[in-house]
Amino acid sequence: MNSNRLQPARILAVALLILASVCVLMGGRKLAAQDNAEIFCSGEMLCVPDNLVFLWDENGDSVLRLDGASQEIDATVFIDVRSERLTGWSYGLRHDPDVLSLLGSGCAQERYDFICGTDAGERLAEPFFNQSLITGPQQGSEHGFISAVVLSFTAPAFLPAGQLSSVAKLRYRVTGSPGSATMIWFVDNELRPGPDTPTVRLSVETGFGGGGPSRLVHGKLEFPSVSFRRGDVNDSGTLEVTDAINLLGWLFLGSPGASCMDAADTDNSGRLDLSDAINILVFLFGGDLPPGPPLLGEGCAEDREGEADGISCESATSC
Repeated sequence: MNSNRLQPARILAVALLILASVCVLMGGRKLAAQDNAEIFCSGEMLCVPDNLVFLWDENGDSVLRLDGASQEIDATVFIDVRSERLTGWSYGLRHDPDVLSLLGSGCAQERYDFICGTDAGERLAEPFFNQSLITGPQQGSEHGFISAVVLSFTAPAFLPAGQLSSVAKLRYRVTGSPGSATMIWFVDNELRPGPDTPTVRLSVETGFGGGGPSRLVHGKLEFPSVSFRRGDVNDSGTLEVTDAINLLGWLFLGSPGASCMDAADTDNSGRLDLSDAINILVFLFGGDLPPGPPLLGEGCAEDREGEADGISCESATSC
C-alpha cells in the first residue's frame, strides 16, 4: 500500500469524482465445546440429580448445523433419569421467533399431545395430568413450549433410573437466520400457559419429593456462514478502484448490489454509506482508516456478527 497520506477532504473529492464518472458512464440512468450446557441446581436440599436434555432427531445431538435451506426439523426432550421413582416434571423451552417457529409435535394421538411415542407416553396411567402446549403472545407469554406432566395420580407409574427417557416430541420450522447460531433454552419461571396463570418452573418430581434439575443441555442450531474479503465489492479476489465505483453506483445510482453486501460494509458498522467507499480508496491510495481492528486487506474471513447487523453475505466465490 502506498505510504503517501491523503487528507480526508482530498479522499472525499476523489470519491465524488469517481461518482461523477460513474454518472457519465451510465448516462445518469438508474439500473436494477459445548457452550449450550449449564449447571442449573446444586445442593441436596432443593435439587435432584436428574438432567434435562434437548436433542435434535437428525443427528441425536444437542447441536445441529444446518445446510442453509429453510426446513422443518424434529427434536426430542429427554430426562437423564438419576432419581428412583421419577413421577413428574415441568419445564419451559424458549426460542427466537424471528428464527424458528414451533409447529407442534406431529403426534397422531391427540390424547397424548406432545408426549406421544415417548417413554413418558408409554407409562401413562389413568388418571394423569399433561399440560404440554405452545406459548406465545396469545397466552401472555414469550414464544416457546411448556410441559407439566404427572405420569399418574394413583398407579405406580415412573420413569426408570439410569437411562435417557424421552418426554416430548417437537417439530420446528426454520424461518430466518440469526447469523452464526440460535438457541432453544430451557427456562425457569418465564413462560405461562395463559394470561392469568403462573409461570412454569423447572422441576422434577420423584416419589420422595423433588426439586430443580441439576444440569440443562439446551438445543443449538448453527447456521452456515460465508467467508469473504472485506472491501471486495465485485468479488474479484482483490481490492481495487472498481470496488469503490460499484459501491457508489449502488448507493446513489440504483446499480445492482453485491452478492456479498457484508464485503461492502468496509468498517463493519452495520451501515452502508459513502464512508465505506472512501475506506476502500484510503486503503488503496494511503490515508487514515477508521480506528479499531484492521478489516481491509486481511484476506478471507467470516463476519463475526452474521446477519445480526442486518447485512448478509449470500455468496463470495473468490474465497
